[in-house]
Amino acid sequence: MAGVMTNLVEVLNARSASMEKMRQLLEEERQSILALDTERLRVAVARKVEVVAEMEGLDGTCRTLLAQEGARHGLTGTVTLSPLIACTPKPAKEELASLQETLATRAEELRGMIADNRRLLESSLATVGRSLAFFQSRFTVAETYGGTGRMVERSAGSGLLRKEL
Repeated sequence: MAGVMTNLVEVLNARSASMEKMRQLLEEERQSILALDTERLRVAVARKVEVVAEMEGLDGTCRTLLAQEGARHGLTGTVTLSPLIACTPKPAKEELASLQETLATRAEELRGMIADNRRLLESSLATVGRSLAFFQSRFTVAETYGGTGRMVERSAGSGLLRKEL
């Protein structure tokens, strides 16, 4: 069953590599947002979807391998990496612990980058919303009270600047 452990290490390394791809794509996404380059952002998001699909496949394989290796060591239920590391012999234990630490660090980094990009997009959309509301308030026809106290409509051709003589 050493083959299962070898496969698990390979899958965990592939997961780490896919997380690095995602980190690069999130950085690309951030640069696109800052540059207001929607086409580049669209391409980065499409590539992120592909990497997420790859990551999900690796996660399924990893869960299967963890269950197989856990059963070999007498672990029951849903097996995670920590209990498996605890009952693994020394050379593999160190390698698995190192991979676990790397994956946890990358996962935390990805969560932070996703949160930062979300805040950037939210603030950009809020700015666009405020700008639209401002221009809409200046260019829409609205009823209001005139000098005689009667309802009048503002002209549709109103502008931002008023020129008085």
